[in-house]
Amino acid sequence: MPIPIAFIICTEPGRLEAQSLMLAESIRNFCGELKSTPIYSFHPRVGEPISKQTQQAFERLQVIHQQLPINQEFHEYYLANKPLVCAYAEQNIDAEILVFLDSDKCFFCEPKKFLLPENCNVRMRPEYGQGIGSTGLQDPQEWYWQKLYEILEVKREVFVETPIGNKRIRAYWNSGLIVVRRSAGIFTAWKKNFEKVMRLDITPPQGIYFVEQSVLSVTLCALEETVEHLPPNYSYPLPLHNRLSKELQIKDWDDITSIHYFNLFFYSDWNAQIKKLKKLNNNSNKYQWLCQQVIRLNMPRVSVLHRYMLVVRRMEQKLQSFNLDINLSGWIEKMAKL
Repeated sequence: MPIPIAFIICTEPGRLEAQSLMLAESIRNFCGELKSTPIYSFHPRVGEPISKQTQQAFERLQVIHQQLPINQEFHEYYLANKPLVCAYAEQNIDAEILVFLDSDKCFFCEPKKFLLPENCNVRMRPEYGQGIGSTGLQDPQEWYWQKLYEILEVKREVFVETPIGNKRIRAYWNSGLIVVRRSAGIFTAWKKNFEKVMRLDITPPQGIYFVEQSVLSVTLCALEETVEHLPPNYSYPLPLHNRLSKELQIKDWDDITSIHYFNLFFYSDWNAQIKKLKKLNNNSNKYQWLCQQVIRLNMPRVSVLHRYMLVVRRMEQKLQSFNLDINLSGWIEKMAKL
């Protein structure tokens, strides 16, 4: 008899250890009737194992952790872990519903929408902004999507609306939270298509980074799956709060089911950054719990300068398209080390 639902995460040595621990703690504390759901953690590449301390904490939290060489061919591309782990889980975990979660998530309420109705095979959130997405035929990034549509044999066009800017773009969903019915075979199809695209060396204009996410989106179109959107309070993009459409901005922590915090807690000024989020009421026990966990797990490890460096590098990449090769970030990095 299969279990009703299982959570899937990836945990590798370093920053993911603290993130996965906080995610597991939040599930066990705040997920109501789903708080005892099995959590399967995978370390899918060859290398040093996670720390003994993390392993012991996983045991306390009843997280089933395995280091398996699932990602060998694309070892250098860590985001390949997602489709490869998901397909492995789909083939080896006897659950009716599988939920893949990026480790930079945290729950504050029972995610009842994870329990898929009979006529639904997948629930996700649309990608937050356009990113590498395409608005259609006139978009400079359209060629990439048309190439994927051709290779993966998409016959039906689907569009979604982005939470930032309300842009209508070709179906592009965020792969950090994926709820699927295991019997639909979505994760296995994702892996197959991902491997095909990677071997053909087809990448978005900005580089390899979002291949797995765009391929998942096109896979869902090729399968002609009707993707139901989880409500905006699921995987709420906390650092992007001020940029979201006003009707999607959440004002109270108690109204959030789960957050997606990206690199927020990686930097020493994380608390100050949260306080800059407009009209978000921080007088909540859940917010206080979050702060305590970030400190307890020693999550902030990098100076704020690193974040600014990333902004400068993104600007440099854009200037390169105009044949302007400026290495300001390298100069700043060199000076900072003096």
